[in-house]
Amino acid sequence: MRSERSQRRLIPAICSAAALFAVGLTGIARAEPHTFELNAPDAHDVYLAGEMTQWGKGKLAMRREGDGMWRVTVDLGKGQWLYKYIVDGKWIADPASPDHDADGQGGQHSFVFVGSGDWQQRPEVPKGRVDTVLLESSAWGKALKVNVYLPPGFAIGKHYPVLWLLHGSNMDADQWLKTGEVNAYMDNLIGRRAIHPFVIVMPSSERVPYTGESAAFITQELPAWLARTYGLDTSRAQSAVAGMSMGGLGAFDLPLRHPELYGFSFALSGYFSDDYIARLPNMNTLPMQAILRCGSDDDLVGTNRRLVQALHGRKLAFSYREDVGAHSWQYWSNRMVEMLTAVDEFFVAGQQPAPSVQ
Repeated sequence: MRSERSQRRLIPAICSAAALFAVGLTGIARAEPHTFELNAPDAHDVYLAGEMTQWGKGKLAMRREGDGMWRVTVDLGKGQWLYKYIVDGKWIADPASPDHDADGQGGQHSFVFVGSGDWQQRPEVPKGRVDTVLLESSAWGKALKVNVYLPPGFAIGKHYPVLWLLHGSNMDADQWLKTGEVNAYMDNLIGRRAIHPFVIVMPSSERVPYTGESAAFITQELPAWLARTYGLDTSRAQSAVAGMSMGGLGAFDLPLRHPELYGFSFALSGYFSDDYIARLPNMNTLPMQAILRCGSDDDLVGTNRRLVQALHGRKLAFSYREDVGAHSWQYWSNRMVEMLTAVDEFFVAGQQPAPSVQ
């Protein structure tokens, strides 16, 4: 994971009727104290490091107390926070917490949610299910993990649109599920009728930025498998793409390169290199409805601003906004409901008759 930047930057508003270029900075909710503790009576020194400390850059010394526990209390804003402990120089996940996932570097991180939100598993809410499969891919020449979220009451033969949800670099299909807990968000939003039921497909792409074998897997092999297995229609009006970091780039680029397959894009904190921006195709309109979001403290915010400037220069319609936050799950967790709601709005609009042209 990338560390947060302490220096916040603002972007001037650049707006036009054609660009739909919206910039705003949204503050993090009021912080509340949270105590981290680790049972390590034989350790000589223990630190807390995570999104709240800019990882190792601002690690916090923990204090050993009489019961052998090391503790430190930190004020945290609402949402999700990733963290680890550094015990005598060794980085470890929290052994007392069941909430952990791969960190993309061969280890594990832990995470904690602060405050109440749709990330919480509520026993009274009907639950969807997640099918996890190892799917053989001709494009990759090997099997890849795919997670498929099926909403409560799913039945083959009923109509369900599909959200393709893309992970970050060096991660896999589990990132949005295990770290992001997107299934809990979906259950809660569907349960209170804030959104309509839809399926989420979470493919693996390792370090490949959703091009080459990855694009072939997602655009050719997976749709055929979804149709055979679940009877899903993945045509353009029924398909949206979203993602974060490397997945943010993929969420913007896949609909751009395959406009016949996807009608909607929601890109969070994407990495848009200067080379990528220079190679954007000439176009009068974007072939998809596009929403881009990025944290104002994100190391990648500059790449987002340069993409926005390029799209604005072409007078293309899209939506862009910056909020206070970094390249972190703390930021992404506070965008999750917005993302899923925007996807649902696209699907609902697609079910309506097209407006007549005067």
